[in-house]
Amino acid sequence: MLTVEQAQAILLGGVVALPTETVPLADGLGRVLASAVHATRAQPPADNSAMDGYAVRWADVAGELPVELTVADLIPAGGWSERELQLGEAARIFTGAPLPPGADHIVMQERTEALDGDRVRIDSTGQGPQDNVRPAGEDLAVGDETAPAGRPLTFADLALLASQGVAELTVHRRPVVAIVSTGDEIHEPGEELPPGHIYSSNSYALIALIRQAGGEPRYLGIASDTREDLRRIFEEARGCDATVSIGGVSVGDYDYVREILADMGEQSFWKVAMRPGKPNASGTLHDAPYFGLPGNPVSCMVSFLQYVWPALRAMQGCTDLYLPTRAATIAHDLKSNDRFLFLNRAVLSPDGTVATTGPQGSGIASSMSKANCLISVPEGVSQLRTGDEVVVQLLPGAGGAQGEPGLRG
Repeated sequence: MLTVEQAQAILLGGVVALPTETVPLADGLGRVLASAVHATRAQPPADNSAMDGYAVRWADVAGELPVELTVADLIPAGGWSERELQLGEAARIFTGAPLPPGADHIVMQERTEALDGDRVRIDSTGQGPQDNVRPAGEDLAVGDETAPAGRPLTFADLALLASQGVAELTVHRRPVVAIVSTGDEIHEPGEELPPGHIYSSNSYALIALIRQAGGEPRYLGIASDTREDLRRIFEEARGCDATVSIGGVSVGDYDYVREILADMGEQSFWKVAMRPGKPNASGTLHDAPYFGLPGNPVSCMVSFLQYVWPALRAMQGCTDLYLPTRAATIAHDLKSNDRFLFLNRAVLSPDGTVATTGPQGSGIASSMSKANCLISVPEGVSQLRTGDEVVVQLLPGAGGAQGEPGLRG
């Protein structure tokens, strides 16, 4: 039976970054640049004022204060002065405005008093030249990397790109992912539910996860447990960049997915030494990656995170493919099956301790809703003791939110 890492290597071995497309800057959040963008202009482009106040020559204010200067110029934000400031002169200046030639110090307005006759009294100053001056290129010099390739763009990246006048981005195309749910007992939410039947919850988890991973979900609906209907719905996935199916990959009498895959595509592996998520019929379908996920809710979601998530990121040209992990201290004893890598739903606390959400059955969907991480218990480990160090994998969006600012602890 394959290890998780062996299964990931097989899947990712056949994944390549998708072609590029051009999108407006406003649509760039979460997209991955095909190549890094570098600054074509200094940011800021000229020395400018960090305060409302007066631009002066340091030589005029470095001695005994107060001193009176003639206000010879007025420079608003967006203004520009080519008049060189002479000794004994000051320029009224506002935040963001470029310094006039000859000025090398900004006196903030609160340290001055405007006098009659275009005069200003300087009562006190900062510590030396360049105080309250933002030098040209302080943020970016020409040639500096403005935004990297290989990771999804953030809101701050977009702001920096906008500051450079970038209006369009060349990014890898988002993968279109077909989702197929299977089972006679599965119904869409909102429909009347016959006895013994259940609603299709996994499909909506995958729609959300695909979007979080940067893909575009294409939900094809529910296929009944017949070979004919499975063939029909899998045929509808043609043209997608990947297909994800739910259920039908175990050993039941009506689990036909593996059979259909073997006929319509190619199977790479079936079982992985991981729980939850042992049965996984993955391979290729219509010459694109195929992921046959188990039907139990937790198994389905955990399997997606280990296999589909990194594959979708690779398709977008990401260099960091996997969910982040970190060390934590377990808050209680935990038994495990040493034949498998176990991923236990858990809550990581701010103090670095971690505890499971409770019962870990693969059908307990609420355990995923409560969790912000997975405790990894590798093969060969049958018992963890309180206080042991463990590795946890953070779930998408694990940062969460809180009711108070908490900036001071």
